[in-house]
Amino acid sequence: MSKLPAPSSGARGPQVSRLAPPGSLTKRPREGSVDLETGLDAKKSKMEAPSAPVTNLAKSKSRSMMSIAGARPAPGRAGTAGGRVGVAAGASKPKTTLARPGADRRQTTTALNDRTNSSMSRPGLAREKSSLVTVRGPAGAGKPAGKAAGGKRPAWDLKGRLEDMERMFDTTNRRVEDLETEKQTLQTDVEVKKEVVVQSSEEIRTLRSNIERSEQELENLRRSLREKEEQFNEETVRLKRQLEDEQYTKSSLERRLKGLEDELSSKQTEVAGLKNSVAELSSSRAGVEASLSGAKTELEAARTQILALKTESERKSEEIKTSLAAQEEMQAKLRWEESERRKLHNLVQELKGNIRVFCRMRPLLGEEKDGVDEIRHVNIQGEKTLELIKTVDSANESIAGGLNKNMKYDFEFDRVFGPTSSQGDVFAEISQLVQSALDGYNVCVFAYGQTGSGKTFTMEGGPAIEDDESECGMIPRTIRQIFEVQEKLKEKSWQYKLQASFLEIYNEEIRDLLTSDTNHKCEIKMSDSKGTDLHVTNLKSEEVTSESQIASMIRRARKNRAQAKTLCNERSSRSHSVFMLKIEGYNTATTETCCGTLNLVDLAGSERIKDSGSEGMRLTEAQAINKSLSNLGNVIMALAQKNSHVPYRNSKLTHLLQNCLGGNSKTLMFVNISPKEECFSETLNSLRFATKVNQCNIGTASKKAAK
Repeated sequence: MSKLPAPSSGARGPQVSRLAPPGSLTKRPREGSVDLETGLDAKKSKMEAPSAPVTNLAKSKSRSMMSIAGARPAPGRAGTAGGRVGVAAGASKPKTTLARPGADRRQTTTALNDRTNSSMSRPGLAREKSSLVTVRGPAGAGKPAGKAAGGKRPAWDLKGRLEDMERMFDTTNRRVEDLETEKQTLQTDVEVKKEVVVQSSEEIRTLRSNIERSEQELENLRRSLREKEEQFNEETVRLKRQLEDEQYTKSSLERRLKGLEDELSSKQTEVAGLKNSVAELSSSRAGVEASLSGAKTELEAARTQILALKTESERKSEEIKTSLAAQEEMQAKLRWEESERRKLHNLVQELKGNIRVFCRMRPLLGEEKDGVDEIRHVNIQGEKTLELIKTVDSANESIAGGLNKNMKYDFEFDRVFGPTSSQGDVFAEISQLVQSALDGYNVCVFAYGQTGSGKTFTMEGGPAIEDDESECGMIPRTIRQIFEVQEKLKEKSWQYKLQASFLEIYNEEIRDLLTSDTNHKCEIKMSDSKGTDLHVTNLKSEEVTSESQIASMIRRARKNRAQAKTLCNERSSRSHSVFMLKIEGYNTATTETCCGTLNLVDLAGSERIKDSGSEGMRLTEAQAINKSLSNLGNVIMALAQKNSHVPYRNSKLTHLLQNCLGGNSKTLMFVNISPKEECFSETLNSLRFATKVNQCNIGTASKKAAK
């Protein structure tokens, strides 16, 4: 460094220096700037701060940094140059590693860590170089030359201040060179790491392709295994069948062998006899000739017998053919007679009326028999007529009681059942309608009457139907008859499929009684846009294969059906229940099909609110029941008067029974009446309603074919 000449005191007077005094070597503060030593101290504090959790990569870096620190030369220019050579040498290692195809991935990562650690170890060297260099004089005292005792240069020592600035400039240049070297090293590290990332991506893609190829091969092996298994199964079945055939052939051959052995023994016996005959015939020629003539005679007789047997066999064959033709003719005639029987049966049912009304009165039960010897207000005069008698005690008569005198009401129905009639007697009358359902017609049977009159007992039976068959109602008896007729019709090539469902109408809502899910909503919809058939959506339908299955369905329906206790009935049904059975038939000989539907309806009983004492929820149920029964009466009235509009959709009950009441079904109504005299008004209303139904003409039902 060139030294400036000392200023002469004689040439120029003292001048005020525009440079900062020697004592203030720090930079002037600038907004947003940081002093060099302050920045180095901050960086040192960051380097010495606790780092993140130690990972394998950090451990590898620390080991590389320790190896670099052990091989680092002495500080100074030579150390700096040596550091650069080390960096350059270190930079060449990753390139050599990357140049070898298939090199170990762990060695590449270690080289990267070493380069990173070597670059991380340089801030300490930079900090060491950034410190102010003291004046290296001959004495080597370590203090700046020309400084005062307080550590600051005087303002007139321009030469010292320039030397200080040159040393700072040299220090800054060396620091810049180190930073440039560190930048190049970092760039080299980035490029190497990019290459490693590319290699890793290629390895990942290769591994993924290998995995996909392995999965495909695994799938092919599984498919091949399944095919081999199927082939082995087929081969096993074939070998089993072949074994059975061989066993059958073996048994046949054994039987044939036994027959041949028997024949051989007989032949041997015959040969022995012939030998004896030859021995005897050889003794005499005359005997031989006689035997020969006898043999010829027997031969002729055998030939004659063979011819006779052939003639008899041909005659028997002709008789068998004639019998088969006659049997086929009889089968065709039997099928024709079955078709004629169905037509005549349907004609008889139509002559009886497509809507019929039966009346049934239950017997007195339990406490109802106390103090009552006989039922006096109902007089059953015959199988089709009954008389309802209203009697008034003489003690209660008054002068103005002219209208309350004894009155008689005569009613006539298709059949009247008294208290002594059994369930079997009642079913005998509706069994013909069940046959119509098997023939492919829609059939509907529903029970109407006041609460406690025995409707549920008539339709479903008593509580002990599993132990006592005499208490079985119309539903289980209908299923029993259907299965019996189905077995008989198998001889005539008829096959049937039965599907049953059970629902109730509770407060104008349709519920499925075969499921316990109360949120299961059901709606009445048209089967198609052009037809008139109705169906209920979301309704569970079960295929029926035995009578026990129907008993199980009745138990489930009773468990899910709404029932409650009222003043009129201890176990009162609070909803209308409908049992629907779809019957599909197919004749394998004539390809004839039929599809009938059997609806068995147990209506909820009408009741007077003041008599039943219904409150709260029971009151709402009673109002819904009476409203639906009233709408049923309006539909019957509209049908009787042949109105152009029939209000089927005013209630869920009439909407569901639209096909049963509208003429496309054979309908039977049971009107159940109570034997209690205090229920006289309800009995009279029920009988009057049944009379209106009996007077209706709903038209002719049509037969449906299965789709």
